[in-house]
Amino acid sequence: MSASSEMQIRRTATSRPTGAGSHLSSTGTPSSASSHKRRHDAVLYSDAAVRFNENSLEQCRTSVSALSGCVAGIIGLTSYKGFLFYGFSMLLLSFLIFVVIRREHRKFFTNLNHVFVNGFFNGLLTYVLFWTFLYGMVHVY
Repeated sequence: MSASSEMQIRRTATSRPTGAGSHLSSTGTPSSASSHKRRHDAVLYSDAAVRFNENSLEQCRTSVSALSGCVAGIIGLTSYKGFLFYGFSMLLLSFLIFVVIRREHRKFFTNLNHVFVNGFFNGLLTYVLFWTFLYGMVHVY
Protein backbone atom coordinates (compact mmCIF):
# COMPACT_ATOMS: atom_id res chain seq x y z
CA MET A 1 0.00 0.00 0.00
CA SER A 2 1.50 3.31 -1.02
CA ALA A 3 1.73 6.35 1.24
CA SER A 4 -0.58 8.43 -0.95
CA SER A 5 -3.38 5.89 -0.74
CA GLU A 6 -3.27 6.06 3.06
CA MET A 7 -3.76 9.83 3.05
CA GLN A 8 -7.20 9.77 1.47
CA ILE A 9 -10.38 8.19 2.68
CA ARG A 10 -11.23 5.23 0.53
CA ARG A 11 -14.70 4.70 -0.87
CA THR A 12 -15.61 1.24 -2.05
CA ALA A 13 -18.83 0.05 -3.57
CA THR A 14 -20.14 -3.28 -2.36
CA SER A 15 -23.40 -3.65 -4.14
CA ARG A 16 -25.01 -6.92 -5.01
CA PRO A 17 -27.38 -7.59 -7.85
CA THR A 18 -30.96 -7.18 -6.78
CA GLY A 19 -32.66 -9.87 -8.83
CA ALA A 20 -35.70 -11.81 -7.62
CA GLY A 21 -33.57 -14.81 -6.70
CA SER A 22 -30.83 -12.90 -4.92
CA HIS A 23 -32.72 -12.28 -1.67
CA LEU A 24 -34.24 -15.09 0.30
CA SER A 25 -36.70 -14.80 3.11
CA SER A 26 -36.32 -16.65 6.39
CA THR A 27 -38.07 -19.68 4.86
CA GLY A 28 -35.63 -19.87 1.96
CA THR A 29 -38.03 -18.61 -0.70
CA PRO A 30 -37.39 -15.51 -2.79
CA SER A 31 -38.71 -12.36 -1.16
CA SER A 32 -40.53 -10.01 -3.53
CA ALA A 33 -40.37 -7.08 -1.08
CA SER A 34 -36.61 -7.23 -0.81
CA SER A 35 -36.19 -7.28 -4.59
CA HIS A 36 -37.64 -3.76 -4.77
CA LYS A 37 -35.09 -2.27 -2.38
CA ARG A 38 -32.68 0.27 -3.75
CA ARG A 39 -29.05 -0.65 -4.06
CA HIS A 40 -26.79 1.21 -1.65
CA ASP A 41 -23.08 1.79 -1.87
CA ALA A 42 -21.23 1.15 1.34
CA VAL A 43 -18.79 3.87 2.31
CA LEU A 44 -15.73 2.71 4.19
CA TYR A 45 -13.54 5.20 6.03
CA SER A 46 -10.03 4.68 7.24
CA ASP A 47 -9.70 6.06 10.78
CA ALA A 48 -6.05 6.93 10.20
CA ALA A 49 -6.88 8.83 7.01
CA VAL A 50 -9.73 10.75 8.65
CA ARG A 51 -7.50 11.75 11.57
CA PHE A 52 -4.70 12.76 9.22
CA ASN A 53 -7.03 14.94 7.12
CA GLU A 54 -8.59 16.60 10.17
CA ASN A 55 -5.12 17.20 11.63
CA SER A 56 -3.98 18.77 8.36
CA LEU A 57 -7.05 21.01 8.34
CA GLU A 58 -6.35 22.04 11.94
CA GLN A 59 -2.74 22.91 11.07
CA CYS A 60 -3.97 25.03 8.15
CA ARG A 61 -6.40 26.86 10.44
CA THR A 62 -3.68 27.51 13.03
CA SER A 63 -1.27 28.83 10.40
CA VAL A 64 -3.89 31.11 8.87
CA SER A 65 -4.87 32.31 12.36
CA ALA A 66 -1.28 33.31 13.09
CA LEU A 67 -0.83 34.94 9.69
CA SER A 68 -4.11 36.87 9.83
CA GLY A 69 -3.30 37.94 13.42
CA CYS A 70 -0.01 39.36 12.19
CA VAL A 71 -1.77 41.21 9.37
CA ALA A 72 -4.47 42.57 11.68
CA GLY A 73 -1.84 43.79 14.15
CA ILE A 74 0.33 45.42 11.51
CA ILE A 75 -2.52 47.26 9.79
CA GLY A 76 -3.84 48.38 13.18
CA LEU A 77 -7.27 46.78 13.42
CA THR A 78 -8.96 47.25 16.78
CA SER A 79 -12.16 46.15 18.47
CA TYR A 80 -14.80 44.33 16.45
CA LYS A 81 -13.01 45.00 13.14
CA GLY A 82 -10.22 42.66 14.24
CA PHE A 83 -12.68 39.88 15.08
CA LEU A 84 -14.53 40.41 11.81
CA PHE A 85 -11.19 40.08 10.04
CA TYR A 86 -10.63 36.75 11.81
CA GLY A 87 -14.06 35.52 10.74
CA PHE A 88 -13.40 36.63 7.18
CA SER A 89 -10.00 34.91 7.05
CA MET A 90 -11.40 31.63 8.42
CA LEU A 91 -14.33 31.77 6.00
CA LEU A 92 -11.94 32.45 3.12
CA LEU A 93 -9.76 29.49 4.14
CA SER A 94 -12.79 27.19 4.34
CA PHE A 95 -14.01 28.37 0.95
CA LEU A 96 -10.59 27.81 -0.64
CA ILE A 97 -10.37 24.29 0.79
CA PHE A 98 -13.88 23.57 -0.45
CA VAL A 99 -12.94 24.82 -3.93
CA VAL A 100 -9.92 22.52 -3.99
CA ILE A 101 -11.82 19.39 -2.95
CA ARG A 102 -15.00 20.35 -4.85
CA ARG A 103 -17.66 17.67 -4.76
CA GLU A 104 -15.28 15.02 -3.50
CA HIS A 105 -15.50 16.12 0.14
CA ARG A 106 -16.60 12.63 1.18
CA LYS A 107 -13.32 11.34 -0.12
CA PHE A 108 -11.43 13.38 2.47
CA PHE A 109 -13.89 14.10 5.35
CA THR A 110 -16.86 12.26 6.79
CA ASN A 111 -18.99 15.40 6.73
CA LEU A 112 -18.80 18.78 4.99
CA ASN A 113 -19.13 20.51 8.39
CA HIS A 114 -15.53 19.49 9.11
CA VAL A 115 -14.38 21.96 6.47
CA PHE A 116 -16.54 24.92 7.54
CA VAL A 117 -17.32 24.56 11.25
CA ASN A 118 -14.83 22.36 13.09
CA GLY A 119 -11.87 24.21 14.54
CA PHE A 120 -13.29 27.67 13.81
CA PHE A 121 -12.76 28.88 17.39
CA ASN A 122 -9.62 26.81 18.07
CA GLY A 123 -7.45 29.29 16.22
CA LEU A 124 -9.00 32.30 17.92
CA LEU A 125 -6.50 32.37 20.78
CA THR A 126 -3.60 32.11 18.35
CA TYR A 127 -5.10 34.95 16.33
CA VAL A 128 -5.52 37.19 19.38
CA LEU A 129 -1.96 36.41 20.54
CA PHE A 130 -0.37 37.46 17.24
CA TRP A 131 -2.83 40.34 16.75
CA THR A 132 -2.09 41.98 20.11
CA PHE A 133 1.66 41.27 19.95
CA LEU A 134 2.18 42.85 16.55
CA TYR A 135 -0.23 45.69 17.27
CA GLY A 136 1.79 46.52 20.36
CA MET A 137 5.12 46.24 18.53
CA VAL A 138 4.07 48.41 15.58
CA HIS A 139 1.63 50.94 16.98
CA VAL A 140 2.43 51.31 20.68
CA TYR A 141 6.21 51.16 20.79
